[in-house]
Amino acid sequence: MTEKSPLFFIYLLVQTLFFIFFLVVTRIISSRKMVPWKAPIFKEYVYLTLIFFNLIFIHLQKSLILVSHQVAQGVDKYYFYLLFGIILVLIPYYRIRVKLFVKKPEETK
Repeated sequence: MTEKSPLFFIYLLVQTLFFIFFLVVTRIISSRKMVPWKAPIFKEYVYLTLIFFNLIFIHLQKSLILVSHQVAQGVDKYYFYLLFGIILVLIPYYRIRVKLFVKKPEETK
């Protein structure tokens, strides 16, 4: 065993600041003049994305701890890239959700 470095806790600080930044930006953007039905969908999208970003942070932290105890080799690349892939899939998911709420021209007649 060795002494614990304060650098380990910088990671937790970065994760917390990232989370707070995401929440503040979400509130600022959704408080602007958005279409009333679009703001909740936007918040849902951002919070869902934030969940997957937090899973990435958790995975990195777990890997760091396991590597420091010489239990694991490193980051599980498949899981890591899968989480990023899910975040990328959420972009078209958000656009589809927005389009579902847009009235079609035939419905306005």
